[in-house]
Amino acid sequence: MAKEVITSAILVMVSVIAAVTFVNAILPSVYGLSESYNSVAHNMEDQFKTDLDIIFIYPEDNNVSVWIKNVGSSNIPLSKLQYCDVFILSSSNYWNPGFESNSTPSWEYTFENGGGDTWDRGETIKAAISLDSLPSDIYQITFFLYNGVSTSDTFSK
Repeated sequence: MAKEVITSAILVMVSVIAAVTFVNAILPSVYGLSESYNSVAHNMEDQFKTDLDIIFIYPEDNNVSVWIKNVGSSNIPLSKLQYCDVFILSSSNYWNPGFESNSTPSWEYTFENGGGDTWDRGETIKAAISLDSLPSDIYQITFFLYNGVSTSDTFSK
């Protein structure tokens, strides 16, 4: 009888230790997985709330001025505009100007209405793009935000 009680007690203790070890091994993985899902959900929410529209494009000489309006429900931090991309494509040329680059092609922005440290809903920026040359052709311009949201339009010179 005493042997059975001791054996049962040892088996219960081993089972409890095994269960605690299993929980301690699995719990951090589950926690890390939930953090990943939260991060993905936050990024998707950012993309769903962000939208923009090209209002007007004006090519002149080797420069292109593009007016872009924030039509989404989120405010875009101006510090993130340095991570945005501009692409200009034609049948024979391609440009990807650098943000505030010292050499051409480059682009920079100014506020047309609004101010502060965010590009708020309803506010428009003017992107001034400087290129080496802009021959007469039909072009497609695409503006990508830091989070992958984009807008594009065509223009000709």
